[in-house]
Amino acid sequence: MFQCSDRRRRAARTRGALTLALAAATLAACVNLNDYGKVAPYHRDSRTEIAVVLPANAPSISNQFLAVSQEGEKGHLGIDVAAPVGTPVLAAAAGRVYLSYHEPMYGNRIIIDHGTGPDGRVSFTVYKHLDARQVQAGAPVARGQQIGTLGQTGLLSSYPHLHFEVMREKAPGRRFAKGSNWWQGMMQEDPNLFWAAGPGRPSCAGDTPAAGQGGLPITYPVVCGK
Repeated sequence: MFQCSDRRRRAARTRGALTLALAAATLAACVNLNDYGKVAPYHRDSRTEIAVVLPANAPSISNQFLAVSQEGEKGHLGIDVAAPVGTPVLAAAAGRVYLSYHEPMYGNRIIIDHGTGPDGRVSFTVYKHLDARQVQAGAPVARGQQIGTLGQTGLLSSYPHLHFEVMREKAPGRRFAKGSNWWQGMMQEDPNLFWAAGPGRPSCAGDTPAAGQGGLPITYPVVCGK
């Protein structure tokens, strides 16, 4: 599944919209949508790496988190889960739908507000490139509830996958929400830090996870196979 990782990394490091499109096409050629339990390596430019062990029945992670570089080069601010179009996408934690909409670049997107955790920071999860959205803004959701289906919508998607992000306040009280600037004062962090069974240990929604780590315990955002 990931034999093309070196080519993907070289393409992803170069700049320009055309090259980014080429990088996405290169990755798409390397992905088997019916693979389970496999985890792509972190990008060579990543400053931190987490050893991830995925359940054998979980759709594979095809792209890892990469923070924005110190020079300001664009990163990959979430993880990608590859699976066929129509695969159920699940709420990773309980909360309330903050936004549910379609836009040109990332297609169908859902954002869930998980409130303020024990550390005083607000947390959101973000789900992009959905084929269909099944919840609307304001709706309460339970962890493991289906909120949509995995897809390939938006100009920045070249193969069926879920782009999944964890967004957290930079510090308690830093979030500045006004109109479309709801994200100010927040930043994306590696989702692999926040799995309910511990960092680097994703668990499927149907399983009973261990005690949560930190302020946002999450389970896998795509349904696992049998």
